[in-house]
Amino acid sequence: MAADSARLMASTNRHRIADADVESLRAHYAAHRCAQIPRIADVGELRTATRSAYEQLHDEPVLDAQEHTADNDTLGYGFRLLRIDAKSDSPAHAERVTTVFREHGLLDWAEHTADELIPLVNEITGRELRYERVFLLAYREGDYIGPHGAEHDTDLNRFNLQFPLCYDTVGSMRILRRGYLEPMYDRDGDARLLGPRMWHEVPPLLRLPGGPDPLRLVVSLRLMAKP
Repeated sequence: MAADSARLMASTNRHRIADADVESLRAHYAAHRCAQIPRIADVGELRTATRSAYEQLHDEPVLDAQEHTADNDTLGYGFRLLRIDAKSDSPAHAERVTTVFREHGLLDWAEHTADELIPLVNEITGRELRYERVFLLAYREGDYIGPHGAEHDTDLNRFNLQFPLCYDTVGSMRILRRGYLEPMYDRDGDARLLGPRMWHEVPPLLRLPGGPDPLRLVVSLRLMAKP
């Protein structure tokens, strides 16, 4: 089922963006290198468009994974998820992803949403950012990202603005807060800003009791800051 493209483009709520508590968001970002901007989009149409694009492309995603190493009684960093991204070494894959994203309105939606949100993101981060591209991260049952942050981030000008969408599951990210990894739950309509050198993890995606296969799709807008 295709999303309504007109409703998809109109889904960002300008009034809630304007009413955002910039000081609180800026303080949270300064402390944790991330911020969650509440209820700034109606994701009903986005949920439909994103799931439809995933169903068309899930036979050809790139497995983004790193196995853990166990050396000297220490478990190394590991992760496993799927990445659906037009930035690819395969021109055919890049063209297919771009075509499907365009057909479902995701390219236009991402550009429009970035235009609406970048002024607020600039206020939160104190940086001047520009929109680069949209890509999709997909987590199936058991997929996760282990704790990581400063030592894995080499590009200090790269930011992500994410819209996580959960299907038959509850999703979250855990961020380092006062010495513990604390949950930041996925909430429909929230935009999650991730800055460089942010300590965090994505817990394994779990199946609800007696439920169908869980799925977590994260619509990610890549933003780049001027050096």
